[in-house]
Amino acid sequence: MSVLHRFHIPVSVLTVPVVVLAATTVIMAKSGPDTVGTVVPDHDIHYTNENRLPQWKIDWDRARDLYRQGKAGQALVQYELLLQKKGNIDEARWEYASILIQQKRWRQAGKELDMLLAHDTDSRRYLLARAGVSLHEGRVEQAVKQYGELFESCPEGPDALKALRGLINALDKQGNREAQLPLLELLLLRTPGDFTLVKRTGALALALGKPEKSKNLLLAALADHPDDAELMKLLARTEDALNDTEKAAEYRQQLVALRPDDIQANAWLAKYYLQKGNVGMALLHVERQLKVDPINADLILQAARLHKQLGRPGKALDYLSLYLDLVPADSRVRQEREHIRGELSVGLIALITAKRENNISRLWQDVGTMTRDREGVFLHLADQLKADGKKRELADVLLLLYRQRPSDKKIYQELVPLLKAEGRMDELSHNTNL
Repeated sequence: MSVLHRFHIPVSVLTVPVVVLAATTVIMAKSGPDTVGTVVPDHDIHYTNENRLPQWKIDWDRARDLYRQGKAGQALVQYELLLQKKGNIDEARWEYASILIQQKRWRQAGKELDMLLAHDTDSRRYLLARAGVSLHEGRVEQAVKQYGELFESCPEGPDALKALRGLINALDKQGNREAQLPLLELLLLRTPGDFTLVKRTGALALALGKPEKSKNLLLAALADHPDDAELMKLLARTEDALNDTEKAAEYRQQLVALRPDDIQANAWLAKYYLQKGNVGMALLHVERQLKVDPINADLILQAARLHKQLGRPGKALDYLSLYLDLVPADSRVRQEREHIRGELSVGLIALITAKRENNISRLWQDVGTMTRDREGVFLHLADQLKADGKKRELADVLLLLYRQRPSDKKIYQELVPLLKAEGRMDELSHNTNL
């Protein structure tokens, strides 16, 4: 192919004399760039007559050199100057369009590609680039048509994979999931090692109500990717669709082993174990959720009730108090807390009346190992002792509480008469926190 035909340069616009031109050879890259990263060749244009270089050759070399230096903006300006003088050098226009694509200047890139296609309507690299620009411009229907025609016209050609991938992405933007699936499966046959593609195809099959197809695709990849959390998540969802709860639980257990903070998987497992009657495992997965979302009132309340079921009233109290800090108006939960405080305080009454030395102090410390709500438990204990008429024990409990809360006037006003009656007023001066 001659230089004149290759670059569409009419003889009438050449400034180089015909005699010189006859001895001149312009050597171009065998094939121009198709993708970003190979925008311009790594060499200048070779010209046999180095003593008489045309200005377009100098301008073109300068444009390439600027780009290779990482000065894409300056290179674009140089290409524009070149194409204003020599608008019929298609290879230079292609390099210019490629840089525009790289810089995401889609509209201008589209105009340049349209000019190139006007000269060479069958150039697949121009058509591929134009389809990609159309997609980025939001001309999705046009991109689907362009990519589709490119793939259909040469499904086994060297650029068939690019056309196929482009068509799939265009259909994805179009929202046409049904048409994507068979094309994704075809692409998988041609690129069987593409794990990301396997997951994408499996997820789409699942979304289209084809869980068996999804399962077959995903299971084939499991042996080589046993530690991929996204794969486990997809397999779990696939088993959900197939109504195999046990397999779904198995995959979610593997998922949370890889991602302990996965809230959705932990929530599913908490519900699953609760239905199985395994309260301990249900609590484990609720508390894992709380590590990610520590002020979720619903989770806090759930944790409280699970601790209560496991016979841990102290931990239940802690969670109920935390819940009431967030939802103070919930009277029903407030009653739950009072009920548990009452249960704990009933067990303390017998111990208090044993009248062992320093018994109250020991009980205070013991309750503190069970719950952070020991003041609440002891206040409830005081109410019970008052109701039972156990004045000495009540004075002991109130005195301990007063030492914790010396500014509490209600406790003070109730304590003083009791101490006076027993001749114990000197104990008020020993106001030291335990």
